[in-house]
Amino acid sequence: MRMLLLGGFAAISLVGAAQAATSEGAMLVLKVPPAKAELIHDGAIWRCTGTVCKAPTVKALPAGRSCRKIVAELGAVSAFTWRGDALDAAGIEECNAAAKP
Repeated sequence: MRMLLLGGFAAISLVGAAQAATSEGAMLVLKVPPAKAELIHDGAIWRCTGTVCKAPTVKALPAGRSCRKIVAELGAVSAFTWRGDALDAAGIEECNAAAKP
């Protein structure tokens, strides 16, 4: 019984850690693949595979502001999630206005 309880607590801890990592990270989908597969932007390490880029830990800033900053460097996005907050279509459109031509 004790082993079962300890296993259950361990599983709950792992789920909690995964949720914490998700709530501190960011993910975006670019319209065009980036020139580099890895970059550091605003203190965050971004790793890209194709058009999907992820950073495990990012600063606690508003999602819209953060999107405009990263899009100015990487280019237009079709999806953007920052610390668990996903931008809607209007937010994506506003964000992409900052994209470099």
